[in-house]
Amino acid sequence: MNILLVTATYYPTVNGVSFYIKTLKKELEKNGHKVFVLAPSFPGFKDMEKNIIRYPSLPNPLVKRYPLGVPIVLMSKLQKLKIDVVHVQHPLVIGKFAVSAAEKLGITLFFTAHTNYEQYLNYYFPKGYFLASKFILNDIKNLATKCQTVICPSSETQTRLKNHGVKNTTLMLNSVDTEVFSPIKKPKSEIFRIIYVGRIEKEKNPLFLIDIARELKKRKFKFEMLIVGTGNLWAKLSQRISKLKLEDEVKLGGEVPNQVLPILYNSADIFFTPSTSEVMPITILESLACGVPVGVLKNSNLESIITNNLNGIVVPNKVGAVAEEIIKLASDKKLLNKMSKNARLEALKHSVTTYARDLIKIYKADN
Repeated sequence: MNILLVTATYYPTVNGVSFYIKTLKKELEKNGHKVFVLAPSFPGFKDMEKNIIRYPSLPNPLVKRYPLGVPIVLMSKLQKLKIDVVHVQHPLVIGKFAVSAAEKLGITLFFTAHTNYEQYLNYYFPKGYFLASKFILNDIKNLATKCQTVICPSSETQTRLKNHGVKNTTLMLNSVDTEVFSPIKKPKSEIFRIIYVGRIEKEKNPLFLIDIARELKKRKFKFEMLIVGTGNLWAKLSQRISKLKLEDEVKLGGEVPNQVLPILYNSADIFFTPSTSEVMPITILESLACGVPVGVLKNSNLESIITNNLNGIVVPNKVGAVAEEIIKLASDKKLLNKMSKNARLEALKHSVTTYARDLIKIYKADN
């Protein structure tokens, strides 16, 4: 098949959607399909990857690494590609473009609901939340009516969309390359290692990690915490670490190359995410694939994949409770080993090989 993946964000911008597209494209191509990615241009960046089509973009005054796409593409250019399906990753402007392109090309449109926009709006526009969330939900519903299928990366997302009147959904949890991300035997250590990989933004609640670190140190627990990623709260995080004298315990890794991530995951005893606005983060699947258990907060929309004391821990949204569970886990090597094995088994259910095969079945069933 000839597949067009339409997105508002792609490399060199690093985020879950970029990872998703890159991993999926590679797997689909491995299986003989031709995959084109339509993404915004990025100043000074030249694509080495084949079949990447860039549309114009404008500088983003709020986040430099996220240029604002202006999806203007000659339809004649797309017609020459002989596309079979269009698969869009976002609503709003890029969603409307994808609808128009699919209609003009006379082909089927699919949409993956990667983001819980309502929760994001609550973080960034608390005063105008009601109107803004109503607007975006209406936009998603309108997009869904133009799609053959809306793909939901989590059962929570599927339930939420169905409650808002979107009926044409199918559940497909995100995937991970289980060959790239796999367990590596690590040396024994007296220090318990915690890792977080993700954007350092308000909606990800990263300052909660520093509160956990402070509590663990207060309880005289030996640990190291590595925070990998970049974002608008990076400087604030750094200042907080310094102010609380946590420099020996907490390290900020910044942005790291993809090939380094499996090594970093494998260096940890647990991956902990403080976010409560997730859909199905690929970083969690990557951690599980490396045999590293995952800690999540209750009601974080991640309890469909993380089961307490099986492949991770599910804890109340309280610093003391999180610290207590981490200390308890560190003292129970038998439980930690069991969780590690179960983490890998869970990830294998979500391999990109299986995901790509199932996605093609959905594409073909609807054509």
